[in-house]
Amino acid sequence: VRLLATIEADLPADWTARKAAALERFGIERSTAQEAVERAIDPTQYQCAPTRLDAYVGGLLAGVDPRIFRVLASVGALDYATYDAILFGSQGAPGYALPKAYVNELSQSFRAAQKFWDTDGSDIQLMAMHGDLMTDPARISPILQIVFGVPRPDADAIAAAVAELVATDPGLQGGQSPIFTLNAFAFSAAGETDPALSRLPDKLVFGDGMLDALQAIGVGDIGPRAVLGHEYAHHVQYDAGLTASPLTGPEATRRTELMADAFGTYFVTHKRGLALNAARVLEAEQSFYQVGDCGFDRPGHHGTPNQRLAASTWGWSVADAAQKQGHVLPSLTLDAQFEAKLPELVAPDA
Repeated sequence: VRLLATIEADLPADWTARKAAALERFGIERSTAQEAVERAIDPTQYQCAPTRLDAYVGGLLAGVDPRIFRVLASVGALDYATYDAILFGSQGAPGYALPKAYVNELSQSFRAAQKFWDTDGSDIQLMAMHGDLMTDPARISPILQIVFGVPRPDADAIAAAVAELVATDPGLQGGQSPIFTLNAFAFSAAGETDPALSRLPDKLVFGDGMLDALQAIGVGDIGPRAVLGHEYAHHVQYDAGLTASPLTGPEATRRTELMADAFGTYFVTHKRGLALNAARVLEAEQSFYQVGDCGFDRPGHHGTPNQRLAASTWGWSVADAAQKQGHVLPSLTLDAQFEAKLPELVAPDA
């Protein structure tokens, strides 16, 4: 109770608005796994059927004190590892190294993506994010200051309280619970004027929790490479200027995400990409898409499971059509074909 009171007393009055603004400012997309966490926090906000991902998240939270978890969620703690990786992470730094079991798989796939696409990915840093910062006030406080504009004395007090809360709840595993790193994302500071962000290199970041979740829902054999294909596709979008669109709000985000689904699957199934088995790729993607993103009006809407699977299937079909000659389409050509296909992909199900 003392720690909860400390956090609540030191939070700015406009804290909720600051949290939302930070996500937009850093360009962080919510992962499908994080959406499952949000459903666990407030099921009344979602009307989706439970999935394997929901069951996995429920298992993670089963041993956590609900009061503590709600406070951590409200104070933005589920995103601290993400902000830490963006602001302070660097490829090659031991604290941001990929888990040993995934180093070869992800590094080789990353290099293959760099060679496959006609955009310049030489400046992208591939790294991981871990939950160890969650019990380290000295790492949490700068995030509160830089990301949320909390004055240092208040940030130090909140950071100390958060770290103690995490350390005292056995269910949070000393910060190593996958719940703190349930995301993989692409970050680019291209066109950024914010001095805190403009100096940062492009990054592709895998959370330990995301890798754990992929294993837990039965797609660990191919899921990490499929996710890498999707996130690298976002970097193709950034570099080729494909994020701009006349669409706005949820429709704009849906277009960007469906394009990344299509481009990612094009790469991982193409003979000159990763050449993965298409049936298994689509099966794995369907498992992950079936989180039931039913927030149609939310700015971060990724598309329905059917729309996402349709986009991925289309990406595979384009790759399959080129198998004989092994031709890789220029990113702008693939984009033009995708834009023509998009109305069909998002049309209401028959």
